[in-house]
Amino acid sequence: MEFHRLSAAFYAQYSNCAEILTKEYRPYYVLLIELNNLIYAIPLRSHITHSYCYIADHSSGLNSGLDYSKAVVITDRLKYIDPVPVTVRQHEFNNLKQQEYLIKKQFNAYVKIYKKEIIRRQKEEDIPVSSLCRYSALKYFHKELGLIDNIHSV
Repeated sequence: MEFHRLSAAFYAQYSNCAEILTKEYRPYYVLLIELNNLIYAIPLRSHITHSYCYIADHSSGLNSGLDYSKAVVITDRLKYIDPVPVTVRQHEFNNLKQQEYLIKKQFNAYVKIYKKEIIRRQKEEDIPVSSLCRYSALKYFHKELGLIDNIHSV
């Protein structure tokens, strides 16, 4: 289980992508997961209020964990991932490590549902855009996901 930061080059490349999380002074930590020959970076966040996530800690009243909706595809690991691993809070790491299989399974399901909805919307453009698609950072990676790039309708 690897946690890293995204590089300045990543943020420069995707600076116009509103759904990709950015912090000016402290970059998000991300969990790297490989699925179907793609590397995803899933950010660790606090204050998660939707269901497209894995909550690792809610002891302080804040839902902290992995936010699947803000995951991005890493197209160049050397360029876009800061090579220095980061350390997360031990109790969160323990929880995430113990649930690694479940996290991969949930995230894979999230990607499948996202792709299925995009394909359905490409066939029938009058279908309303769900929050799953509207707020997902995956909309900037349709080419990598094997989807026809129809980003403007999401």
